Amino acid sequence: MPGDRLTRRVIRVTVLVHFCAIKQGVAMEEKPVVQIAKAPASPVRVRILRILEEGERCGCELVPLLNLDPSVISRHLAVLSRAGLVESRCDGVRVLWRMANPEIPVLLRCLGNSTREKEAV
Repeated sequence: MPGDRLTRRVIRVTVLVHFCAIKQGVAMEEKPVVQIAKAPASPVRVRILRILEEGERCGCELVPLLNLDPSVISRHLAVLSRAGLVESRCDGVRVLWRMANPEIPVLLRCLGNSTREKEAV
């Protein structure tokens, strides 16, 4: 069932996030690990995080980079924000997004490495 597959993926990502945080010595925020782990469960959200690694971006700048409708990008940013992975600020009419913690890219790399190691086995 699709729901079961998603649940297994969220559990797997949750364990990886927790493992990587411990391995890298990153203190987890007050957000539940499961909520944080759900955020990178979508390839689009991972791409957004990779883009934000380069620095603060306006949500409108993500539209051509991701080739998605602004409303879809907005929903993905909301998920990342609820998980505490990104923050926003207003600059006039623009909403600028940035990583909430400078150690998030470290966790993303660790997750990527753990996934590649598992696929190689």
